[in-house]
Amino acid sequence: MEYVIEKQREIPVIATPEILIAGAGPAGIGAAIAAARSGVKTMLVERYGFPGGNLTTAMVNPFFTFHDEKGNQVIRGIAEEFVDRMKQRGASLGHVADLTFDNASMTPFDAERAKIILIEMLEEAGVELLFHTWIVDANVTNGVVESVVIENKSGRQAICPQYIVDCTGDADVAAFSGAPFAKGKEDDGSMQPATLYFRVGGVDVTQLRNWMKENRNLLKDSPNDEQIEKQKAIAFLGMNQLVQEAKDSGMLHSEVAPRILMYELPLPGIFCINTTRIQNIDGTKTVDITRAEIALRKQVLEVHTFLQKHIGGFENSYILDTGIQVGIRETRRIAGDYVLTEEEVLNSTSFEDGIACGTFAIDIHPPHGKKQIFTGSGKSVYEIPYRCLVPKDLTNLLVAGRPISATHIAHGSIRVMATCTAMGQAAGVAVAMACHNKCGTREINIKQLRKELVEQGQYLLNENIEEMVDPDLILESENSDGQKAMHYNPFRTKK
Repeated sequence: MEYVIEKQREIPVIATPEILIAGAGPAGIGAAIAAARSGVKTMLVERYGFPGGNLTTAMVNPFFTFHDEKGNQVIRGIAEEFVDRMKQRGASLGHVADLTFDNASMTPFDAERAKIILIEMLEEAGVELLFHTWIVDANVTNGVVESVVIENKSGRQAICPQYIVDCTGDADVAAFSGAPFAKGKEDDGSMQPATLYFRVGGVDVTQLRNWMKENRNLLKDSPNDEQIEKQKAIAFLGMNQLVQEAKDSGMLHSEVAPRILMYELPLPGIFCINTTRIQNIDGTKTVDITRAEIALRKQVLEVHTFLQKHIGGFENSYILDTGIQVGIRETRRIAGDYVLTEEEVLNSTSFEDGIACGTFAIDIHPPHGKKQIFTGSGKSVYEIPYRCLVPKDLTNLLVAGRPISATHIAHGSIRVMATCTAMGQAAGVAVAMACHNKCGTREINIKQLRKELVEQGQYLLNENIEEMVDPDLILESENSDGQKAMHYNPFRTKK
């Protein structure tokens, strides 16, 4: 490999915030709002021109998942504030029952209105926003990240914060700072595949419901008429045999997911489709991301043609738009002060330093092959330890979101957007506490952190917190059959 040597140059420092949040995805939103509300000068840097991350850029929908199988809401706080505002503005129906994945709830939303709502929430909290900006390097002295280097249309610049929360989704700042990390499966490093979400308009929803009743045998768990009709927003999963036949005939690419998965959005006749798929992609390598973008955009056309041909109500539908980037499920995971395991996820483990709850299934789209691990959501409610957010060897940086310290299998649960928002809120409060007390991220008072999160409306285990049960979201399906969705559960346990 050939190299060039850059000229030595001085980089202007454009900001010295107390707290820098890197990345405006779900974790970054929670972190930035929480930090700014705590009274510290907070700056949020984002590579796109709007906040939301996978919520808005990759068009991932719905927002998963806020409730356990008993209908109790275990993700609250800033994430729930966001949902409430979307409901008020007609951008979401709120939390509704999910007929697909054994989830107690799902939260479909309109990504375009969500962008504006998030901007308003960030501005109201007093967060300084800097869009269209990449963090490209970090300078570290004795475990302290003293500055990060950014690039944008204004050139190469620097920001010198006192504390940083890395919410890039890929632990970019932690990696630039020399923090150790792993990628993918422990044995071979392979990672979950990438997907390009797209939205389809012009769907005849009444005709689709009738088609589902007539073809229930093609759908996961063969839902009855009442289940199909009472869905406030349609959740559709199944058709694996027809998908395979389409692959065999060449109608669909061989890497397309082995089932059709789609969700009705809070806009007339519009659905979000989660069916494209490509394996062997490293989301930290631009060459791989480019290959994924090209392949998956071709798959979008194939999948839409399949929908028009095989599913009633889609005959006159059209592709409305696609995500502005592919959705990446997994890249780096930091080596933190603690590693969360799948046993702790499955066994509803609580921790003295638990700072957020999760209840989503262990959901691992196959790095190889076709079968997808899915354990069913809501069956366990576990806590995420603060130590999982603290990267080894660094004293003023936290990581929040999917790259926290966890095993590959545990990561299959913690990676979803509602859980990431809760983690971000905890990280924002934690760095604000460190800033107020002029201490390292390991020296904050964990009991005080938990107390503050509870006072902000967040849900934690082993605290005197009133349950918020929605009877419409009590999970009805019990250990359902995932064969028609190519799901399997190697961790099935008796209740």
